[in-house]
Amino acid sequence: MTENALALFLNAAALAIIAFSGHLLLQRAKHQSFYWPLLGCLLAIAVLIGDPWLKQLAPDLRQLFLLLSLPALYLLPPCFWLYVQGLTSSSPWQFQKNHFKHFALSGVALVIVICALLLPAEIRHGLLVEGSEKILGSTSAVIRNFVYGLAILTFGLVIGWCVQAGCYVLAVFRRLHRYRDQLKQVFASTETHELRWILWLLLAVVGIWLFVAASLLYDNLVVSVPTDLPTDPTLQSLVVLVLIWTVASWGLRQKPGFAELYKADAVMQEKLQETLQTLTEAKYQRSALNEQLSGNIVNKLHIAMTQDQLFLDAALSLPKLAKHIATSPSYISQTLNETIGVNFFDYVNSYRVEAAKIQLLNTDETVLDIAMNVGFNAKSSFYTAFKKETQLTPSQYRKARQQLAQ
Repeated sequence: MTENALALFLNAAALAIIAFSGHLLLQRAKHQSFYWPLLGCLLAIAVLIGDPWLKQLAPDLRQLFLLLSLPALYLLPPCFWLYVQGLTSSSPWQFQKNHFKHFALSGVALVIVICALLLPAEIRHGLLVEGSEKILGSTSAVIRNFVYGLAILTFGLVIGWCVQAGCYVLAVFRRLHRYRDQLKQVFASTETHELRWILWLLLAVVGIWLFVAASLLYDNLVVSVPTDLPTDPTLQSLVVLVLIWTVASWGLRQKPGFAELYKADAVMQEKLQETLQTLTEAKYQRSALNEQLSGNIVNKLHIAMTQDQLFLDAALSLPKLAKHIATSPSYISQTLNETIGVNFFDYVNSYRVEAAKIQLLNTDETVLDIAMNVGFNAKSSFYTAFKKETQLTPSQYRKARQQLAQ
C-alpha cells in the first residue's frame, strides 16, 4: 500500500466514524438537545477532511466543498463551546436565540462563499482546484479586483479564526474550572462528572497546532527543516482519525454532569439552581439563614455523618443529604461554605478519610479495598483526599502509625 493509499484509508475510516456517530447523534438529539452542537462539530470536520475522497469519487463537488471549508472552520469553535455548555449546564440545555451570535462569523464566511459562487465556473476551477492564478489574466479588471477582494477577506477570516478559536479554548477552560467548583458543591464523588477528556482533547489539539505552526515558521524564517513530518498526509490523516475517534467515542457516552439532578422535582431543581448560583459571600448575604438555624443544620449534618454514616454512599449528593435531614440544599451549602468553611465535596470526604484512618490501623485490607469501603469510588480520589487531610499517603500513614506503636 502506498503512502497516499494509506492516507486515503485513514481518511475513509475517519469519515466512516463521523457517518456512524452522526446517525446516532441525530437520533439522540431529538430528545437531548446538547447533542446538536456535537453533531455540528462532526459535520464541519467532515467538510474539512472530505476533499481527498471527493477528488477520487465526486470531482464536480470539490469546488463547493472547498468553498464551504471556511464556514465549516468557523462552525467548529462555537459548536464545541455549546456542546461543553450542554454538558456542564445545571439544567437541561436548550438552544436559545442568544446562541445565534456565536455563528455570526460563520455567516460572514457563508456570504463570501455565495459571492465566490457568482464567479464563472472556469475561474472557480482554476483558483480552487488547480490552485493557479493564470486564468485571471484573461478576465476583466472588475472580476480580477472582485477575486482579489474575496481573497483578502478570506485571508483575514483565516487569521481571525485563530483568534476566535483561541478565545473559545480559553472560554472552555474557564467553564470547566467553574463547573468543577460547582460539582464539589453538589456531589461527594466527582470522578465520573469532571469531563477530563475534554481538557486533554483541547490540550492535544492546541499542542498539535502549536507544533505545526512553529515548524512551518522555523522552516520558512530560519532554516529548512529536513523532514516533511508536519505536512505529511499520512500522519495528518492518522492524527485526525484519532481525534475524531476520541470525540465520537467519548461524546456518545458522555452525559451532562448534573444529569441526575434533572430528575428532581421542580421545587428541588429550583433550590439546586439557587445553590449553584450563590457561591459568593455577597449573594449569600441576601439569604434568610441566621446563626441559630445554621447551628441546627451543623448538628443535623454531624448526626447524618457520624450516626447515619451517609458518607459511605459513594453516590451521595447534596439533594440526597438535603432530603435525609429535611433541609433546603441552599441552606446546607451556605452552612458548609460559611459556617464550617468547606464545600460539600470536602466535607463528606473528611469523614471518609477519618473512617479510612481507623481501617488502615485496625485491618490488613488493601488501600483500594479500604477506599471502596469508606465511600470512595476511585483510588486516585482517595489518595488526593487523604493527602489533603493528613499530608501523607494512606500507605505512609499506616507505616508511620505502626512505627509509633512499636
